[in-house]
Amino acid sequence: MSLTIKQENFCNFYVESGNASDAYRRAYDCVKMKDESINRKSFELVNNGKITARVNELKSILQDKSDITKERILTELRAIVFADIRDYVTFDGNSVKFKAFDKLTNEQAKAIESIKQTKDGVELKLYGKNWSIEKVCKMLGFDAPTKTDLTTNGKDLITEMTFIIDDTVKQTFASNENEVDSE
Repeated sequence: MSLTIKQENFCNFYVESGNASDAYRRAYDCVKMKDESINRKSFELVNNGKITARVNELKSILQDKSDITKERILTELRAIVFADIRDYVTFDGNSVKFKAFDKLTNEQAKAIESIKQTKDGVELKLYGKNWSIEKVCKMLGFDAPTKTDLTTNGKDLITEMTFIIDDTVKQTFASNENEVDSE
């Protein structure tokens, strides 16, 4: 698969930014081009089979180098979700005693956000379960799709738009009414 230098640059910039138009601007001379032309050209490149294959190859290389996978992220989150305070302390009704730190499993240690010495003793803080559970549910698709409502009480959020047509004419379009005002 032979790409031109500009195509190769486009692929690298696209993997870096995730924005095809931005990648096109960085890889090609666009000084005299309109945004619409840049958008169209970048769309064509992203849909080019050679470009798609190279972008996927670059993403794969980056993922291999980073060693970050969904599985590893889920493993880290799992440690937090299933952390149990009884794994860290014992309570006999009168006092709390920490279990020996060197006796904690790797999974238990991953759930600890911080340990600090205070004037009253030691404070152990675990990562938040709610946040972790939300992330796991989102990653595994347990949550129902969210619907964003762009209205308030049945009224449009945008109630008025002003367009400056030239230096002397300004028109205001009211979205809740069927009339156009001219100033």
